[in-house]
Amino acid sequence: MKKLMHGKIFAMPLSEGKYLCGRVMLDIGGNIKRRVLAHDSPLVGLLAGSFLIEMYSAISSSPEYVPSSTLISGAFVDPKEIGKAWPIVGEREVDPRSVEFPESLSGWTHFKGDAAFYCGEMRIPVPFSEKKWLKDIGVLGGFDFAPSWRFVCLWALGIPNEYKFAASEFHDLRFSRHRPCVYEHLPFPMEMSYFEKQAQLGLHFERLYE
Repeated sequence: MKKLMHGKIFAMPLSEGKYLCGRVMLDIGGNIKRRVLAHDSPLVGLLAGSFLIEMYSAISSSPEYVPSSTLISGAFVDPKEIGKAWPIVGEREVDPRSVEFPESLSGWTHFKGDAAFYCGEMRIPVPFSEKKWLKDIGVLGGFDFAPSWRFVCLWALGIPNEYKFAASEFHDLRFSRHRPCVYEHLPFPMEMSYFEKQAQLGLHFERLYE
């Protein structure tokens, strides 16, 4: 079976002669092929063909990895350019305890409302009406396509650009002013890591790396 891609470090062209590095934190499709993910997992379906990645803050003039602080700690991206236009420039093993996921709300009808909080393998019902989660909060998740991802990174670096949806507040609750009101209905505090949160719910995220 093809080796899983998590741990691979890639260099993404940011602008003419400039690069930003990132690392694949989870090969979702690879784990689906291994039959490790349940068929109803939040990571199966729309996200099945994506990679979970993290990006680093150093801008380099060559496609080589320069250790630096984390710029974006977790995002879903279309993987088609990783290993191609975004060359692999290194590898560093992923510690499951360090992995973070984007957070979002999506429609899920239950007896208390019409929405659920989604983060990695977690799906937790929250008592919001369709109007509340879709229009008032409006953080719908999903993944970024390769051509638009560099604009999101430019936004995170504080570099202005014209791409309307570059700001991660549109697709990641972690950057939204509405995050505290969502966490009022969740069984853990915002400050906990993803690994601690999912373990509290009885999930075993580390199995995806075994």
